[in-house]
Amino acid sequence: VRGARTVCAPIEDLDLGESFDAVMLASFLVHAGSVDVRRALLRTCVRHVTAGGCVLIQREGEDWHTDLPRERADHGGLSVRIVSADPVGDGVNSVYAEYAFPDAAWTQRFLSRPLTKEQFEDALAEAGLRVDTYLTPDRTWARALPTT
Repeated sequence: VRGARTVCAPIEDLDLGESFDAVMLASFLVHAGSVDVRRALLRTCVRHVTAGGCVLIQREGEDWHTDLPRERADHGGLSVRIVSADPVGDGVNSVYAEYAFPDAAWTQRFLSRPLTKEQFEDALAEAGLRVDTYLTPDRTWARALPTT
């Protein structure tokens, strides 16, 4: 990215002192294993969106923790394989993923809290957002609007 301001800060604490017509929370961050982290991420979105703006949120598919293993190929030769999602308590899973490019490979384990459509919408409501529409047929992208 050229010409953009660079800010180094945890998303949960970010306060740019300005608001935008669109804010994006991608990478399935709304599924953070910690409810407190999820709340902080959503508060950051609300803090930065204008009253008439929207928040674009990427969420996991509703069967992503049960339809395993699962693999997808992306452009550029990247292959992503979600191998397992093992319960670790309190509704949180430890997800094991494998990533492979033609010239490199790595694995990752991360904590993720599966959310039903209703749980997702409740989490947004708690933060002062409401789902305006789902942007994809599988509901992995949602447009949310501030409630105030």
